[in-house]
Amino acid sequence: MKMRFKRLVFVTIAVAVVATASLSVNAKRKKNNTRSETRTERVERDDNASSNIRNLTEVKINSNYRNTTKRYDAMTVNFNTAYRVPNCVSYVLTSEMVKVTDGPNAEMRRNYKFNRDASVTGCPEWWEYKKSGYDRGHMAPANDMRWSRQSMSDCFLMTNICPQDHNLNGGSWNKLELKIHSWAKTNGTLIVATGPIFNGTSQRIGQNNDIVVPSGFFKVVLDPSRNRAIGFIYDNHEGGGGVKRHACSVDDVERVTGHDFFSSLPDNVERQVESTYNFEQW
Repeated sequence: MKMRFKRLVFVTIAVAVVATASLSVNAKRKKNNTRSETRTERVERDDNASSNIRNLTEVKINSNYRNTTKRYDAMTVNFNTAYRVPNCVSYVLTSEMVKVTDGPNAEMRRNYKFNRDASVTGCPEWWEYKKSGYDRGHMAPANDMRWSRQSMSDCFLMTNICPQDHNLNGGSWNKLELKIHSWAKTNGTLIVATGPIFNGTSQRIGQNNDIVVPSGFFKVVLDPSRNRAIGFIYDNHEGGGGVKRHACSVDDVERVTGHDFFSSLPDNVERQVESTYNFEQW
């Protein structure tokens, strides 16, 4: 009887140990599965957020302009195949990108040259601007694209370039670009869209005199996390004055260009952010 009792006790203990181990394993599996699901959900949320941000770079171009859209690694170009300049160039600029561009590992501008994008109809050769009296003006500025080799290479394609007055390019326009760069560093993620204004445009340059010289330029900036936006309009010459002098609403830019920006926003939000602006809030 004693032996049988001892065996019974031993078997009972063994079963308890196995059951406990099984519960522990199952608990760990459940915990791990929960963690895995959480990571997956987080990735999906991040992907959705990234997709929503990218959608904000889409611009509905004035239907009076010929347009072809080319999506590069870091920017979207709406190119005017008749005027041989972009209608609009839009991109996302984040504080993380700015941290790289301002750091010791940023790509160096001197290592890049202007090139034609042969895949885009009407894209000019770099040398067609020579002796024209105009700079090759970046719409997506090189200073914002120094975070990768690909982004820098893309921004030096001629699909991103307009004939721009030298004094404007190196003066008040450059001040605006630097200001937006600093805003991204402080505020996080911005959507930036830039392009030419063709009102009353008649002057042309290029080998066949078919590259249209813009009468002016615009920028619009959206801070999607704070539901605020601002626009800027410049004549294609050195206008002088500070950045604030050229500030306006996104609606003002839309009236001048005929483009529609940030249309993927909910209608009520789009109306709000595009109709008003406050330079001091930036």
